[in-house]
Amino acid sequence: MKFNKTLLLTLLGSIFLCFSSLSLAEVQSTEAYPAQTYPTKAPQKASYGRKIGQKALWGLSNATLSFFEIPKNMIMVTNKSNLLYGLTAGLGLGLLNTAGRTLVGINDLVFFLLPTKPVVYPIHPWQDYLEVETNYEDIFILD
Repeated sequence: MKFNKTLLLTLLGSIFLCFSSLSLAEVQSTEAYPAQTYPTKAPQKASYGRKIGQKALWGLSNATLSFFEIPKNMIMVTNKSNLLYGLTAGLGLGLLNTAGRTLVGINDLVFFLLPTKPVVYPIHPWQDYLEVETNYEDIFILD
């Protein structure tokens, strides 16, 4: 019985990663080309179902993978200062951002039926991993 639960969790995790990487690829592919190469028709708005599905994925990734913030902040603080400060202050900042990203993820999962703009940037914990510091915007800005 334990093997079946592990297999199910692995399957669900792989499906989640596939869909989240597809949504990332779609966003990156449209940003890679200049505006004059787009088709001439007006851009289509995302449907309600797509918005709430995307918000649920954001919430799931942020709630479950928020621990990525700990090594990220330790490395970034070490690169800006020294090793001792990076290990101590980076660990504290990583724990703080882990808690913040987890709470934002839980909030997104609870209120996924209300389509809002993302609260945490970068949206997923693995995006722009060592390039952008994690920052938080206003909560409940409707999309």
